[in-house]
Amino acid sequence: EIRTDTERKDMSGAGKQHVEDVLEEYSRKARDVQKKLNETSELHEQQEMNLRQIIGDLQTKLMEVQLERDVLQDTRQKESQSQENVQIQLKNTIRELEAANQLQEEMLREADSQTEHLKKMVHSHEEVLLELRGILTDYEDSTGKKLCEHENITSLHIQNLSTAFADILRDLDSEVSYLKEKVVLVEEELESLKKDSQAQKQLLLQQHQNRYLEHEQEVAALTDGANSVCSNVNNTQSQLEIIQEQTRNQNSAHAHQVSQLESTVSQLRSELQEAKRMYEDKVEDLEKQLHLAHSEIAEAQTEQDQRSQGSGNLNDRIHQLLTELHKKEIELSLEKEQNKRFWDRNTDSSVTIDHLRRELDNKNMQLRRMENTVKEMRTECHRQMECQMAAIQEKNVSAGRISSLTVQLESAKETLCKVKEDLTAKQMDLETAEKTVSNLMARLQEKERALEVTDKETKKLHSQLGSRMQELQHLKNEEDCLHNVQSERETLKLQLLEKERIVEIFQKQIDNMTQIVGQHNRTAGAMAVEKSQLMKEINDWKLKVEELKIAKVEKEARIREMEARLSELELEKVKLVNVCSERLHALNVMKLEKDQLVNELQAGRRELAGLAEGLEDLKRDYQDKIEEMENAANRLKMQLKSAQAELEQTRTALKIMEGSDGHAMKVAMGMQKQITAKRGQIDALQIKIKFLEEAMTNAAKEKHYLREKNSKLSQELSYITAENAKIAGELDILRSQDKRLKEKISKMETALDKASVQFAECQCIIQCQEQEAMRFRLQHTLDVK
Repeated sequence: EIRTDTERKDMSGAGKQHVEDVLEEYSRKARDVQKKLNETSELHEQQEMNLRQIIGDLQTKLMEVQLERDVLQDTRQKESQSQENVQIQLKNTIRELEAANQLQEEMLREADSQTEHLKKMVHSHEEVLLELRGILTDYEDSTGKKLCEHENITSLHIQNLSTAFADILRDLDSEVSYLKEKVVLVEEELESLKKDSQAQKQLLLQQHQNRYLEHEQEVAALTDGANSVCSNVNNTQSQLEIIQEQTRNQNSAHAHQVSQLESTVSQLRSELQEAKRMYEDKVEDLEKQLHLAHSEIAEAQTEQDQRSQGSGNLNDRIHQLLTELHKKEIELSLEKEQNKRFWDRNTDSSVTIDHLRRELDNKNMQLRRMENTVKEMRTECHRQMECQMAAIQEKNVSAGRISSLTVQLESAKETLCKVKEDLTAKQMDLETAEKTVSNLMARLQEKERALEVTDKETKKLHSQLGSRMQELQHLKNEEDCLHNVQSERETLKLQLLEKERIVEIFQKQIDNMTQIVGQHNRTAGAMAVEKSQLMKEINDWKLKVEELKIAKVEKEARIREMEARLSELELEKVKLVNVCSERLHALNVMKLEKDQLVNELQAGRRELAGLAEGLEDLKRDYQDKIEEMENAANRLKMQLKSAQAELEQTRTALKIMEGSDGHAMKVAMGMQKQITAKRGQIDALQIKIKFLEEAMTNAAKEKHYLREKNSKLSQELSYITAENAKIAGELDILRSQDKRLKEKISKMETALDKASVQFAECQCIIQCQEQEAMRFRLQHTLDVK
């Protein structure tokens, strides 16, 4: 029993130790599990913190991207506004050019009208010359002498007319001397005829004085005509000088406009390049941000897979971020499309430059035409002056001849008493005529000298214009050379590419040959020779590349010159814009006047409608009054008729009752009282009738007054309708002008669109050339390395 008790005690002690050991092990495991749980919870918290930090970073990046987007939108709006301003300026320049063309056309029309007037003057002077030559032929026929042996009078030149008239004067002197001899023989007969011829002498003297006055008036008229011709010539010369100054100013203005356009084109190019660089940098930054966001999202997704528990809110935020990133990508694509549209718009402004150049060519052609017309005007002026001088000379000679012949005929028919006095007077007249002819010839020579000076000036101007046209042709030739050089450069580029390929192939072959040289030492010498040849070819190609670079530098210098000319054109464009603004202001004033006229028309129509309504109301009132008066008159007439019938009845009753008794007398007295009452009623009715008649007369007067008023109103209506018709015609004219202006605006807009397209093409060409230049530089640097 004692053994069993000890064994039992041993067994219980061992069981307790075992239980304690097991409890310790479990407690250790529980502690380890708690540590692991704490570690996992800490890791989970750290991961949540990291995710929150990542989400905050993404939100800040989104805010930055939105700010950049707002900045881009502002810059785009500014650029679009600047483009619209440029288009408006181009439209204004085109309008100003059209105005300048219209002014030139008006000047041409004025010059044509002046030429027609001068042609008419020339025709009239030619007729006068023909009359003077006819007088000379009559003198030859009457005398039987030839004034010019070598030439006919019909083909006689103006310079030979003086000699012909000198011959006539000599013949007249000889005749005078012959007549003097006859006078000595006839003096005895004159004494007997003096008494009879005194009255005739007085008459002849009066006639001669009248003829002399007429001759002086004709000479004065001819001198006035010569002065007017001189004034016309001076006016034409002044007009020519004004036209030449205008052409110079227009040429300078056009050059200034070209320079302005070139400067604006250069500025637009620089701005476009800067904007493009900014956009490319921003696009690259956004793409980098997108890559970072994608990487962060991928990391977040991996962490989300590991920690699916308790990450619902994070998933929602990540989805939102993904949607926002998708939106940003869409916005980037839209911005790229807008950049493309911006480049397309900028290409449209090149068309305006070509259009302006064409207008410059057209204006140069118009200048040539004006110069031709100026030459024709000067030649016609010379002809007119010569014809006028010849006419004056022939008229003076013919007047002297006619006076001498009339005096001779009168002295031969009637008496030869005052032949000496008449001849002396005629000689004085001839001397004065010769003096006037000499003075006119001197004036003609002075005018010819002045015309020669003006011709020299015009020749100088022609030479200047020719030099300018040569400069323009030289510029055109330079443009053609530029195009040719560009084509040659492209061909040389292709050749360079082919040669580079060949060089690469040769380099590969050299490498292969060097490997083969390691194996085969015998072929080393031949390969070295080929290598030297290849190096020589490479050096030759490098020299060609340097030559191409030099040509490129020259082309860039030419391009700069063209840009300077474009800047001048832009200055001219500014002037044309100012002129167009003034014309737009005038158009606005016209529109305001048109609106005022329309308002006045409407007011006049309203007044007309009110007057018409007043007329109708007056007519209605008048008709109502007339109807009332007629009704009253008819009532009074009916009352008169009834009263007369009652009187007749009473009279018949009285006649019947006269033979009755005293009772009948009483009845008669009562009847008489009734009759007196009826007579009082009749008198009252007559008074009313008179009153009605007076009212009728007054109504007739009112009717007449209303008719006069109606006629006045109808006249006013006709006058107002005529004014309305005039205003309507003016409105139609204004509408037609508005339509024409709208059509012109549409045409100008189409021209602007074309100019912008050409400008875009020029910019594309310039960009291609710049890219090619960059390629050449890179190739050169590679070759140098």
